[in-house]
Amino acid sequence: MSWCPFAQRLELQPESDQQQAIRPTQFIVHSIVAPWTPQRTYEFWRDSTNLESHFGLGYDGSLAQYIGTQTRADANAAANRRPDGTGAISLESASNLQASDPWTDEQVETLIRLGVWVHQEHGVPLRLCRTHDDPGFGYHRMFPQWNPDAHSCPGDARVQQFREVVFPAIVARATGTSQRGEEDMPKYVNLGLAAPVELKPGVWDSLEFTQEWNDETGDHTPGGVVFVRGAARFTGSLSLTVTGLPVGDVVQVRMSEYQDNTHVQDHPPHEIVGTEGGTFAVLPVTKRLGPKRSMRFFLLNQSQAPVKITSAVCSALVWKE
Repeated sequence: MSWCPFAQRLELQPESDQQQAIRPTQFIVHSIVAPWTPQRTYEFWRDSTNLESHFGLGYDGSLAQYIGTQTRADANAAANRRPDGTGAISLESASNLQASDPWTDEQVETLIRLGVWVHQEHGVPLRLCRTHDDPGFGYHRMFPQWNPDAHSCPGDARVQQFREVVFPAIVARATGTSQRGEEDMPKYVNLGLAAPVELKPGVWDSLEFTQEWNDETGDHTPGGVVFVRGAARFTGSLSLTVTGLPVGDVVQVRMSEYQDNTHVQDHPPHEIVGTEGGTFAVLPVTKRLGPKRSMRFFLLNQSQAPVKITSAVCSALVWKE
């Protein structure tokens, strides 16, 4: 029985001891259609159903394992255990109630890491499954034999991520190659404001970068709001100086993803709290951005009067994928 060394062990009994052994030849990913932590998923498997997956993945990238990977789990219909004793390793991942959201950056990283471990531990080949019983990697709706109810699991957004981001990265990391090219040489982006801007109260307003010191990616247009375009990973900071913000009042800052000019999703906001003598903040910006996506900053002044952003400096290292 194999247990993943970087997953929390939450062993289901009696299933872990009583269910049949398998020889793992496939890895199949699912969305659980609930925003659950791995602990909550474990409780659901334990208390509410006789079904289960091998792994549970939370929005924050946390991972738990419920059954050893050489024991049958029941999430994949005909792929759970075939007559020849082969079977699939299954993972359920936290999602919204419609299973329509993409995996978070943290979930993507854990999926890649687990995919590499599955390949190394069990020899699951680095290819997408060509048929329902072909060894390799896949997602629940890929074949009707895995998904007799014909639902959309893991959802359109995650299927695209799996094909374009997750699986290629598993292959690259497992083989020591890179699908990104010149991975160790990031591009440098350094943008700011040519003049202070006023931030009115009560309205989310985009941050336009009117000063460009460096833009090695070529993603920023003069005076534009976009500072990086995908597919890419980036890390850096946004430094802000706010004047006129009363002590204790708040300006929120968030990153928002767009596809072309269509809003896709917002990331959790940071809060800047007003202090005496001016307000200063340095906010971390580290994300993974999917293909054809762009990232922008938005600010919300929660005080009663306008404030000024007298300085805004975005500095980031960008790895194009």
